[in-house]
Amino acid sequence: MKRLLALGILAALAATSTAAQSVQITGFGQMVAGTVSDGTTFPGTGYDSDWDFKDESLFALQVRGDLNEQWSATAQIVARGRDDFDPEFAWAYVGWNGGNGWSAKAGRQRVPFFRYSDFLEVGYAYPWLRPPHAVYNASFSNYDGFSAAYSFGSGDWFSNVGVVGGKNEEELSDNASQEIDSLTGVYVDTTYSDWLSLRASYLQADVSVNILDLEPLLSALRGNGFSNVAEEIDYSEDPAEFVGISAEINRGNWLVIGEWTKTTIDDSSYSDRTQYYVTGAYRFGAWTPNLTWGRRDNEAKPGIIALLPNVPPLAGLRAATSGVVQSEALDATYWSYGLRWDVATNVALKADYTQYTNDTPASADADSLAVGVVFTF
Repeated sequence: MKRLLALGILAALAATSTAAQSVQITGFGQMVAGTVSDGTTFPGTGYDSDWDFKDESLFALQVRGDLNEQWSATAQIVARGRDDFDPEFAWAYVGWNGGNGWSAKAGRQRVPFFRYSDFLEVGYAYPWLRPPHAVYNASFSNYDGFSAAYSFGSGDWFSNVGVVGGKNEEELSDNASQEIDSLTGVYVDTTYSDWLSLRASYLQADVSVNILDLEPLLSALRGNGFSNVAEEIDYSEDPAEFVGISAEINRGNWLVIGEWTKTTIDDSSYSDRTQYYVTGAYRFGAWTPNLTWGRRDNEAKPGIIALLPNVPPLAGLRAATSGVVQSEALDATYWSYGLRWDVATNVALKADYTQYTNDTPASADADSLAVGVVFTF
């Protein structure tokens, strides 16, 4: 992948020698240091009690070239500290601008889950050090496929309506991988008079997840005549739905942002997940303190456990099944206290202190502190 990055940069630089006006090279990044100030680990990060300078740090380049008046090609290459700064393509697509508000893309691009999906890793684009983990915790953010959009205005309103379709294949860990097939969806972005922004999205897909640690339990269930329970736990082309709603009010120095999402995967042990946050911020010149409250309410599916008879010969199997099902439950609250200082037109210093309270049985709370510099060029 490092070789691909070098070749991509060389190709872009070579192109500028003959078409300097049609190629744009931009970039962004952040250098972040973080630690867990109370607890052992912090969700969404690799932080522990020692200061870590890599986990949330990253560096990215974006190259866009105009092929002609209607067609362009865009690639975004991101090197993340948590991956030892090994670069990978986050975006790689061909774009079409048909005029009159119509546009389309084909290739690798962001899944339009959230309000900040297109700027997910551009730390300079939002007030927090990181997007609130209460909502921004999806197991994938990119897909390979197509999208089409239509933009239009009416009075003080301006709207963008888009549809997407494609798939995703992702290595979640050393012993787990996922396939997202038949991904389709629609989203709507609406802005009123430059101070109110609304967004809604709906996506559906077929989800398959291969988890090696689950195989012994699934084999035991099938071997004891409970294939129906195994099917309820296993992720095999199971239908999934995602709904997201967000709003942003930006009035003078005041900024209020809120997002709500609901995710379900039928015929699996995946919990029904309702997640949301609200942020309030106020600008004092170059300073922007912000406060965020977030919730994650993941409801487990005890009906799966009830499919196994509660009799002594099945006690071990039932306990193992219960452990898998109940591990999907989560009742967590986030309080984040952040500060942004814009030291230049493209550089900001940020700090964040987050308190994470987990009321799920046999769970642990944690607090984290992180500081960093974010930039664009």
